[in-house]
Amino acid sequence: MKRLFYTLAIWIIASCSSSPSINYPYTYLDSKSEKAGTHVNTMELYTISNNPNIDTLKMFCNEKKSKISSGAFHYIVFFDSKENAVFPNNPITAFYGVDEKPMKHIKAYYQYNKINGYSKLHVYEKNSFESSATIIDL
Repeated sequence: MKRLFYTLAIWIIASCSSSPSINYPYTYLDSKSEKAGTHVNTMELYTISNNPNIDTLKMFCNEKKSKISSGAFHYIVFFDSKENAVFPNNPITAFYGVDEKPMKHIKAYYQYNKINGYSKLHVYEKNSFESSATIIDL
């Protein structure tokens, strides 16, 4: 009986302390890293639905931010479809510049600088070429 009690107590503690896994509605596509001096900059590409839930997007970006342990610039770019998701022709820190074709398919992006703490989510009503961003501090 005592052994059953301890087993049950351990099971309860373990189940209460483990965090639930969230199944986010984004599809991971690819990532790229570039060395810049002593730092490494990274970019991850995802797909997202046409009408993203801002709260879910913020949770996702905050979760990703909490797992970043090194590097300088980190970008997470959300495209409207897999076929339109590409990395910029420029260095990652220059983002997409004025490259119209990919910008017409970017629905949102998150930028985090581990060195200075800059952390912003940019969400677009239409896309990053044709509409202004709603910028959210994270």
